[in-house]
Amino acid sequence: MKLRLHRDSDENFRTMGRQLAFLLYRLGLRDGDSLLDVGCGVGRLPIGLLDATDYAGRYVGFDVSNKHVRWARRNLTPIAPTFKFRTVDVHNARYNPEGQVAGSSARFPVRSDSFDVACLFSIFTHFEASDIASYLHELNRVLKPGGRVIATWFLWEQSRRHDVESGAYPMLHQRDAETLYADEGDPLWAIAHHLDRVRAMVADAGLLIEHIELGTWARGPGPELQDVVVLRKPLPTRWNPRRLRNKVTVKRHRAPSATVG
Repeated sequence: MKLRLHRDSDENFRTMGRQLAFLLYRLGLRDGDSLLDVGCGVGRLPIGLLDATDYAGRYVGFDVSNKHVRWARRNLTPIAPTFKFRTVDVHNARYNPEGQVAGSSARFPVRSDSFDVACLFSIFTHFEASDIASYLHELNRVLKPGGRVIATWFLWEQSRRHDVESGAYPMLHQRDAETLYADEGDPLWAIAHHLDRVRAMVADAGLLIEHIELGTWARGPGPELQDVVVLRKPLPTRWNPRRLRNKVTVKRHRAPSATVG
């Protein structure tokens, strides 16, 4: 059974799935949590969960690729009945140019207040800001109170501009005051958003930034390649314990872990 993605070998594909699973567990996923995988592809993450963890929660993944979702349904759901895969026809200039639903109008194919954790790996790194804003609102809708988002990004600030322009994905082109990209002819191949814009979009969606890890792509401490941001849906005020106050941490030390690419 061939699992190649982006010309990768089968073994590297499975290894990356395990690494993504470990990343989620490192950042708080528990065995029984309900998990939403936004942009699931053929199921690289669930393969990793099944292969390397004791995850036994309810998993739902969705993607814009009918072909990928069909493969996952055919090959993964029979061995993991709590793993469900769905298709959304959301437009993306690079990955689904024929999509009928604008990213800014997208609605996730799941119920409100139904997930403990949502993850987006290499999704916002290919999204325009308007589509990100819409997805953040949807993430707020579908998470349970206190639920978390674990997402990878390319972030930039003026203080790291040199590293962003000379790193693994040199962001040498600037569209506006808040958007950099690496490929002049294909902006969504790798797109970076200013951290101030990200903070504003997160706040507008009613979410809280809990933790930021700056990735090695722009000479950050890592441990991941891309930047990792953990968001939280706040609890209703009367439930909100003192320990869950919005404290943002930016990781400044290096530790061994997976690489998101």
